Amino acid sequence: MSLVRVIKFVFSKAFWVSIGVYLVLLIVGIWALLTYLDVITLHGETVKVPNLRTYHETELENLLKVEGLKYQIMDSVFVENSQGGLVIEQTPDSGALVKDGRKIYVTISAYDAPKVTVPNLQYDDKRNVIAQFQSIGLKVGVISYIPSACVDCLERVEKDSIEVIPGEKLDQGTSVDLVFGGGKSDQFIPVPTLIGLSFEEAKERVMQAGLVIGSTIIDDEFSGEDSVDAKVFRQIPDFANDEILFLGSAVQLFFTLDSNKIPEIPIDSLEMDIPDEY
Repeated sequence: MSLVRVIKFVFSKAFWVSIGVYLVLLIVGIWALLTYLDVITLHGETVKVPNLRTYHETELENLLKVEGLKYQIMDSVFVENSQGGLVIEQTPDSGALVKDGRKIYVTISAYDAPKVTVPNLQYDDKRNVIAQFQSIGLKVGVISYIPSACVDCLERVEKDSIEVIPGEKLDQGTSVDLVFGGGKSDQFIPVPTLIGLSFEEAKERVMQAGLVIGSTIIDDEFSGEDSVDAKVFRQIPDFANDEILFLGSAVQLFFTLDSNKIPEIPIDSLEMDIPDEY
């Protein structure tokens, strides 16, 4: 096509009619596309997120169905003195405007308290002991003192007047009582006879006497699994020397599985003199 014919076509009526048709079709196409997008994205149609806090998880489906919304549990957190399954957090928050069909993410209160392991803090400083127990979620209840060779050091942990053994698991939020050393008393205690006793028996007798167990030494021939059957074959101070100790002093114990190492104890030596005022 020559240049002259092109110029004539551009200025012809047919050319401009074609341009007009194309423009109309383009405008109609764009309008149709935008209308379609509005329909599938629900443009301009929003709902307000209701407040789900304090509702139980079993109520959420029916509550949100009315608004055309859904939910998903993302996490559970232990809340003391709270019923399990209650909503404590939500995203988006209440009052937010969202599109129909939006999923609301919730955090609920846990049904059971998580377990925490009681640490071995015997003889640790009072301030550190309290901080450690609070950091793992245990409450500190009654603090009491007993005569001891140390001052403000942890002697034992109790719950409902029963000693809690390190490594035992308790519910988070449990209250425990702490017994600390109050230093030595000016009261004297005769050394009790501990020969032939198991660890638990010796521990009970030492506590009844107002003393504490210091270090414990075991024979090399048995393992920790056998220790429940071990017996005391030596103690320091020795009961046979008629020694007396300050109330709260420590007694060192030696254990064995070999019955031949355990000396015979006269019957009258087994009677323990416990002061009336203790």
